[in-house]
Amino acid sequence: NGRVSMIAAMILAVVIGQQPVFHDVPATFLCVVGGVTAALSVKTLRSRSNFYAPVLIIVAGYLAGALALGLASGWPIEEIGLRGLWGALNGLVSAGLTFFLLPVAESVTHITTDLTLLELSDPSRPLLRRLSVEAPGTYAHSVAMANLVEAACNRIGANGLLGRVGCYYHDIGKVKNPQYFVENQIPGNNPHDRLKPLQSAQIIKAHVTDGLALAAEADLPDAVAAFIPEHHGTTEITYFLDKAKKIDGNQTRNIEDFTYPGPKPRSMETAISMIADSVEAALRVLEDLTPQKIEEAIHHIVRTKVNAGQLDQAPLTLQQIEQVKQAFLVVLSGMYHNRIDYPESSGGISAAWQPPPETARSSR
Repeated sequence: NGRVSMIAAMILAVVIGQQPVFHDVPATFLCVVGGVTAALSVKTLRSRSNFYAPVLIIVAGYLAGALALGLASGWPIEEIGLRGLWGALNGLVSAGLTFFLLPVAESVTHITTDLTLLELSDPSRPLLRRLSVEAPGTYAHSVAMANLVEAACNRIGANGLLGRVGCYYHDIGKVKNPQYFVENQIPGNNPHDRLKPLQSAQIIKAHVTDGLALAAEADLPDAVAAFIPEHHGTTEITYFLDKAKKIDGNQTRNIEDFTYPGPKPRSMETAISMIADSVEAALRVLEDLTPQKIEEAIHHIVRTKVNAGQLDQAPLTLQQIEQVKQAFLVVLSGMYHNRIDYPESSGGISAAWQPPPETARSSR
């Protein structure tokens, strides 16, 4: 936050300037120049290269400050050069210390930086690698969902990178029992067919607590781990609740047994992930998707979440929700666009294509 950094730099400059050792040195002015320059120059740190430009700007700021102060005070050129050199060295050392002390600062303040998020987004990370191997359907869903959430977050000014990374990890608990989730199942082999609805609901709910346990083991930041429970909020596991009602009739049952533990989304990013999770899953069920059908599905899901009070604790305005819907529509229209039929004579595949008999026989 540039504004907070500027205020902190000014306060620190005043404190340093009041120290006895600096009474004869205009340290306050140079500290203000260096601190404000640093606060204004560092906007994003997503790679090592993002360090270089701010360091050069800070060095230039110190040199300019020393030159201005020296000319105003009548310093000799050697004195100006020495002050500028010390200031430039201070900028270089400060940048180096920042790079090495950043992990410590993150652990103390619980603030997750972009550098950490980028590290967590690496597909070779143990949890993501395990998810892609043991629950490939869930992994594919997470990646598709991440594209939606990042676009929507960027549209409304939220943290798009946090939204993307949170989606990568939001369903990691499914690696405990991947075969119980439809996206990982082989057609015709659904283990829930052999279970009672209550048992199935408990297994589905468990992926939240399992995910939080895995997140704690992997030492995921709180901001990322929050996606695990909050993307479901306190919604009901309606499929198995309806199944239980059909089997048991009006028999009294505890609705909490068929409800996710929550909490409801408490940030813009987790709220958007809740909507995206439902939208991405719902569109896989629909056929003959058109932009109009996609838009209507998005609107229906958002209205359902709002009416259920699932977004009550999220800092989203109605205008931002509309922007989220529009961002989803743009991304999803691109994902589900139509393709032309390529001639089968040239080795292409059309909508009416069927595998030839010899291919079917050889695959057995």
